[in-house]
Amino acid sequence: EQQRVALARALAPRPRLLMLDEPLGQLDRTLRERLVVELRELFGRLGTTVLAVTHDQGEAFALADRVVVMRDGEIAQSGTPLQVWQRPADAFVARFLGFENVVEASVEGQVALTPWGKVPVPEGSAGGARTLLVRPAGVRLVPAGEGLRCTVAARAFKGTHVAVHLQPGDAPRLEAACALRSAPEVGAEVGVEFDPADVVLLG
Repeated sequence: EQQRVALARALAPRPRLLMLDEPLGQLDRTLRERLVVELRELFGRLGTTVLAVTHDQGEAFALADRVVVMRDGEIAQSGTPLQVWQRPADAFVARFLGFENVVEASVEGQVALTPWGKVPVPEGSAGGARTLLVRPAGVRLVPAGEGLRCTVAARAFKGTHVAVHLQPGDAPRLEAACALRSAPEVGAEVGVEFDPADVVLLG
């Protein structure tokens, strides 16, 4: 509360540009989530342009109207939070956003040939060598006798869902987002199918 009041007072002269460096970095999660909402409202009322520097992707996306992802001092991608989230510019941006299902692929028609086998791609995708991202929501679990056979290597509770880490033989691991009640246990054998709606060809 004291931080919020102090920030409001600091903004009283309404500077045209205000820079914040990791503004919520030292706060606990509950306070951080509450302040994100209050700060957005405050910035909107003041009409002040705010440049917030942070390594926390969730904080950046919650605070910003526009996101700029930096790499080695240069802009890797900029756009609205939705644009950057839906269409990462390349593998670096995708991994920075927390996406792990990124591999090199060769696109032929409506499928990509990948270390995970054939993955369907969105209609109209350009062919050739590409970098492919499958969002966790697009990794669908099916019975072990169907699709790509995987072993559940680990699970991580995310509050709204369970992140299930899958090992498909010698291929790179896959992350799937599963409902709390249906997430398989570690060691279980499952099959995987891919939803082209959550497949993105990068670059």
